[in-house]
Amino acid sequence: MGTESKRTSNYGIAVLLFVVLFLIQFLFSRLGFYVSRSFDYSSVDPDGIFAQVSVHHIIQMLCAIAAILIIRKVKKIDGFKLRPRFDSKGIKYTLIFCAVLAAYYLIVYIAGSFTGTINSYDYELNSVNVTGTLGFQLLLSGPSEEILFRSLPITMVLSVLDPDTRRDRAIVVFGAALLFAIAHIDMITFSIPWFQVCYAFVLGIAYGYTFIRTKSVIYPMIMHSMSNVISVGGCYLYMLLFL
Repeated sequence: MGTESKRTSNYGIAVLLFVVLFLIQFLFSRLGFYVSRSFDYSSVDPDGIFAQVSVHHIIQMLCAIAAILIIRKVKKIDGFKLRPRFDSKGIKYTLIFCAVLAAYYLIVYIAGSFTGTINSYDYELNSVNVTGTLGFQLLLSGPSEEILFRSLPITMVLSVLDPDTRRDRAIVVFGAALLFAIAHIDMITFSIPWFQVCYAFVLGIAYGYTFIRTKSVIYPMIMHSMSNVISVGGCYLYMLLFL
């Protein structure tokens, strides 16, 4: 088989892998949802806003880690980059990302305070709710979703493409970002929150690019968690100051 023919064949396999990964991610997410519904959280989360989603993310993260361990053993594929790794680029990317996102949300909430276009949360901002929601965003949202939506798909698809080729790296980063964006669509009702989907896609590209450049999922995890903390925390400040 010629080089061009082999490359075309590999791209076909990559597309098939993305489809399989979509099904795996959907399965893990639904499994996390069904397991998380099995418990009563009323004693620790009276308003039902953070405990169930925390269990959901723990379950889907454990499923993703189990899948990675099985793949490493059976297919001998490495490169999932789960270990912490000091990288000056990772620190720089993370700081720049957080600064840009903080500036963006500052503008959004300042503008929203004058136009009344900010959707606030409908629960009381007490210590339990604030600590629980911010704790979830900081400790679970990034680790769970970056293992499932970055480490697993990027490593799997790059195993059949050329990780040294810029085009192939771009394909897997954009593909993983697309899967991440699709995950924000309600697959039961097929309701599409377009802003949220597009926003997730853009952030997914930033996370994937950082994963590739730093060779560690730790920095995308931090970026992901901080983006959520900045978004939710910013809304809390808005509610306290203007509502």
